[in-house]
Amino acid sequence: MNVVQEPIAFRNVLPSACTILFLGGLLSWFYSPWSWFGDLSWASIPYGIALGIIIYLIGFILSCTPWTKTSAMHSLLLTLHSFFKRFTWCQILIVSLLAGVGEELLIRAVLQSYLIEKISPLWGIVCASIVFGALHFMTKTYVLLTFFLGLLFGLSFYYSGSVVLVMVAHTVYDVIAFAMIVKFPHRLGVNVDRETTL
Repeated sequence: MNVVQEPIAFRNVLPSACTILFLGGLLSWFYSPWSWFGDLSWASIPYGIALGIIIYLIGFILSCTPWTKTSAMHSLLLTLHSFFKRFTWCQILIVSLLAGVGEELLIRAVLQSYLIEKISPLWGIVCASIVFGALHFMTKTYVLLTFFLGLLFGLSFYYSGSVVLVMVAHTVYDVIAFAMIVKFPHRLGVNVDRETTL
């Protein structure tokens, strides 16, 4: 039996998102062996948009397979919807942007770059992705999903050298994923009263 959670107010989410952005910005100011655009220059932006869309579509297609349609996944989606169902489109965009920029500065630009320098590229990406997953601790399923998402962003950052690419990709991914969970949960197989989602 699923337990429906009380909705979280936007004002309660904003401080943690701003804190991560502040920490990421502060630490990246002092430790910056990374590049904003890498070799991609301004192409990082359209490539980032495309990457965010592709990663979401891959996740969406995989979520439609029988082996991912588990009770744990359904429970996670229902919990996420319950938490954020009162968010407006503007609030979805703000939180997605703060997370996309802040988490990528903190996890990829600072932590992953440092771990790659001190350990190795493989373990740097893996360890940074573990921390990324742990930051999203809600359920084991959610941690696992964000860990794999972290690997994709980590590899993208490592091979492109562009933090802007992963910031844009992360933001675009979050906007789509957030919008689907909050506004269109029925498309994900989550049965809720549609009047509360529009």
